[in-house]
Amino acid sequence: MNKICKLLFKIVIIAFVTLFLFEICYRLNIIDFYNVQSQGLNTSEELEDTAIDLMVFGDSFSATSKEINYVDMLRKSALDFSVVNFSVPGFGIRQVNTFAQKKIKKHHPKAILYQVYVGNDLIDVNHLWNLEEFSIARNLYWEASDHFLSLGYLNQRLAILNVKKEIRLPGMLKKEFDTDFYDIRTKRFLKSDCYYLDDTLLLKGDFKKRYFSWIGHMKTFLDAVPEDVTVYILWIPHAAQVSDYYFENMKTLGAMFQNKTAIQHQDYPFFSEAKKDLSTYKNVNHLNPLPFFQAKDSLHSRLYFVNDPHINLNGNISLSIFLHNEMSLNNN
Repeated sequence: MNKICKLLFKIVIIAFVTLFLFEICYRLNIIDFYNVQSQGLNTSEELEDTAIDLMVFGDSFSATSKEINYVDMLRKSALDFSVVNFSVPGFGIRQVNTFAQKKIKKHHPKAILYQVYVGNDLIDVNHLWNLEEFSIARNLYWEASDHFLSLGYLNQRLAILNVKKEIRLPGMLKKEFDTDFYDIRTKRFLKSDCYYLDDTLLLKGDFKKRYFSWIGHMKTFLDAVPEDVTVYILWIPHAAQVSDYYFENMKTLGAMFQNKTAIQHQDYPFFSEAKKDLSTYKNVNHLNPLPFFQAKDSLHSRLYFVNDPHINLNGNISLSIFLHNEMSLNNN
């Protein structure tokens, strides 16, 4: 029995040391952990270009497949305008800060687009906990991944090998709202905290603390950007902000809201507070497509998937038009 305990103790120590060393490598970006994703979103010429017009950082909203990605649409709509896209699904500001400075120094961009998704960026900073609804193992993983960013990377790589990832596709293709087909991650968030979305957009409760942490990481990112480089912060709204159709769907999924008017207002607290707190950065411009999306979304022309929180092809087209006009790409 003692031998088994000693062996288990050694295994735990070895595993912890290995994870600790891997975490150092990840945080210092000693190797390019996301090279495969970058190659999928950019040409080899773009990845070698040292004088880029626009560099993009974002999550799955900006890392969708080429041809249906608003970033690729910007490439095609603006002649003689070079773009390099370093977006990665599941990314947040903490992960971006592990490699952004190296990318900026290599490509010397004239402008940077940092994409925020208000639906879960604050959760990326500090995961939700719920011991009553989820297993101890899942809660421990969420807590550990708040301290070891490399765990998120490892989980992402393992997810690629998980056949269950195909479960999401039928929901994205389905034309009618169906709770059984809706995005599993969103339903998990709501099961953990039915007020998470309301608290995120209105910066209430624990989400106010998450916001302070998030804004600190955003300042770290902006401090690494040369002052002569224009930064556009793109605020992707949650579907529930865009129309009552999505709002009611979220309520059907279990979401609770205290103030629909406040979250659907173009100056909702998450956006307005960040705009104020980052106002000292004179090279930063905030791009808020919420009013544009609210005007464009309709019964016969939805911008978001019915059973997924992401924007669809129509949404990507609308976003590319919005950005093309706001960023005045024709003048570059």
